[in-house]
Amino acid sequence: MRYRNIILDWSGTLVDDFGPVLDATNEIFRHYSRPTMTADEFREKFFLPFPKFYEKYLPEATMVELEVHYHRSFHCLQENIQMLPHARDFLEFCRENKLRVFLLSTIHREHFAVQSKRLDIAHYFERPYVQILDKAAKIHEIMAENDLNPRETMFVGDMMHDIETAHHGGITGVAVLTGYDAVEKLKSVNPDLLFQNLQGLRHYLQSHPSLPDYFPIPTVGALIFNENDEVLMIYTHKWGNKWGIPGGKIKTDEPSVEALIREVREETNLEISDIRFTLVQDCIHSPEFYKRAHFILLNYTCRATSTEVSLNDEGLKYRWLSLAEAKKLDLNIPTRILIDCVEKNRKP
Repeated sequence: MRYRNIILDWSGTLVDDFGPVLDATNEIFRHYSRPTMTADEFREKFFLPFPKFYEKYLPEATMVELEVHYHRSFHCLQENIQMLPHARDFLEFCRENKLRVFLLSTIHREHFAVQSKRLDIAHYFERPYVQILDKAAKIHEIMAENDLNPRETMFVGDMMHDIETAHHGGITGVAVLTGYDAVEKLKSVNPDLLFQNLQGLRHYLQSHPSLPDYFPIPTVGALIFNENDEVLMIYTHKWGNKWGIPGGKIKTDEPSVEALIREVREETNLEISDIRFTLVQDCIHSPEFYKRAHFILLNYTCRATSTEVSLNDEGLKYRWLSLAEAKKLDLNIPTRILIDCVEKNRKP
């Protein structure tokens, strides 16, 4: 495994505390007779380091005052905070694989003590760095104190500041979509990796090759037709929240058609037949894909022999559509090229 050191954020990465944080923040706004924020407004406007957030939206308050008000409100709101799905499994995975795990978070020291004790997870961290107002200002010190090799280290978080911190520290920045910032905000700071949740990161670490991802990677994908001559379109965050087709990497010693059958089954639960090769595409560092990569795309058409679609974590939603209807979707570029080719070959 290439990575040996995992630095984790707390809020929105390991625990779901969005509601209590929003409520405590709104209590502060009420105290200063300022309008409160809805959940959507807070997701759009909130950013770290939070002293700069309050400088923008509550400039009359001092940090000492804000600390007192926030601590008082949040102390009463944190009792029901729970871990996010897959978070404990990810920590167990790190322990089983002897990965060094650190915490880097803005969470107040007393709040972390209460939550980590109730959730029984403090023992997973080699060293927790908490109540850090500006993570980017701390990252080099953390790297030096713990003798961490930047090439073997990643910082995992749910906010733009987490990714900016990773870039500042010269380490891999990993974004997860379980917390505060939406995918558009996270992509604006160019994370090295982006996953729906920590389960996606665990799967990546389990299969991560020893060579960097920017070496050419052979993949397979298929335009799947059903009995009504409709094609399956899948909406996925991996391709910039665009529609595309199921597919993935070819494993070592695996024939491409067998790889296609496996990937389709894993991503959609469909069985396929009548598999026909259509074209090969070069996909070199596509701006649509969630990380820097060079793919060789082997594209096929096929027929679904089963009807029950069940998406894995990579797909967010799906639709069966005619080719004409599919072309009206916001497609990723390789999928649009494939559909155009299939249409052209179908014409008499």
